[in-house]
Amino acid sequence: MVNKSKVAVAGAVAAATLGVVFATPPIATAEVAPVSSVMLTQGVTSAPFKIRANGNRKVLYRKAVVQPGASTGWHYHLGEEIAVINSGTFTRIDGSDCSVKKYGPGDALVEPIGPDTVHMGINNGTEPVELYVVDVLPTDATAPTVPAPDPGCATNGLTTGGRGK
Repeated sequence: MVNKSKVAVAGAVAAATLGVVFATPPIATAEVAPVSSVMLTQGVTSAPFKIRANGNRKVLYRKAVVQPGASTGWHYHLGEEIAVINSGTFTRIDGSDCSVKKYGPGDALVEPIGPDTVHMGINNGTEPVELYVVDVLPTDATAPTVPAPDPGCATNGLTTGGRGK
C-alpha cells in the first residue's frame, strides 16, 4: 500500500517546483499601439502650389543634409517638391532673377518644376542644414533633380543677391 503522506509530500514538492516555474511573472513587454505616428518635423509656407498628377507618380520621402559651406549646385526639379527645414539656415538663389531668400527651422518651401526654374541652395551657416523632403515625380524619373548650368548669378555675399555682383 502506498503511504498517503509520501504521495502528498511528493505532490507538494512537484507543485511547489512547478509553481515556481509557472508563478514566475512574465517578462514585461511594451504594449504596441495598433496605429502609431511620429512627427519628424513641421513647417509653414505661404507659397501657393498644386500637385499635378497626370498619370502614375513615384513619391519619395527623404532626409537631405547640406553641410556648412556646401551647396546643392544649380538644378531644377522633375516633379513637385515640398521641403521643411528642420535645422540650420538654408539660402536659396532663384536663377531667373538672382533673388535670394533664407529659410530656417520651421520654414517650408515648395519648389517649382522644369528647366525654366533653375535655382541653388547654399548652407552659409556653421551647422548642417537638415531638410525633410517629399518629391512627387514621374515614374520614369531616376532622380528628383537635374543639374543645370550657372545662370550667371553671383553666389558670394548672399545677403543681397543680384546678377554679376
